[in-house]
Amino acid sequence: MQNLKFGVLVFGLLGLVGCFLPMISAEGMSISFFDTRKLDAANFFIVAGGYAAALAMGAMGAAKGMQRWMSIVAIVGFGLIVVKMRGATFDMLKMAIGAKLMAISALAGLVCAILTVAKPEPAK
Repeated sequence: MQNLKFGVLVFGLLGLVGCFLPMISAEGMSISFFDTRKLDAANFFIVAGGYAAALAMGAMGAAKGMQRWMSIVAIVGFGLIVVKMRGATFDMLKMAIGAKLMAISALAGLVCAILTVAKPEPAK
C-alpha cells in the first residue's frame, strides 16, 4: 500500500501531460484538450487543476508520507475529472493519445487514491 502514492503521482502527471497532447487527429490536423480552452476555458482549467492537485498530493506523499488528507484531496481531484468527463470516459479510449492518457489516468488514479485512504502512512 505504501507504493500507491507513486501511482497517484504518476497518473496525475500523465493526465496533465495528456491535456496537451493531441486529443483528436484527422487528416494532418490535431486538436488537444488545451486547444479547447478557447471555447470553454473553465472546463479546461477545472480538469487540468484536478490533475495538478492529484500530482501535488502524490509528490507531497512521496516526500512526506501519504497521509489521509492528501489521499482525500487526490480523490477529489480525480473524481472531479471523472464527473466532468461524464459518460465520455470510455469513448475517449478510442480517440488519440491525449484523450487515452486523460481517461486512463483519471480512472486508474482514482482507484489508487481510494486505496491510499485505506491505509495512510504516518508523517515523516
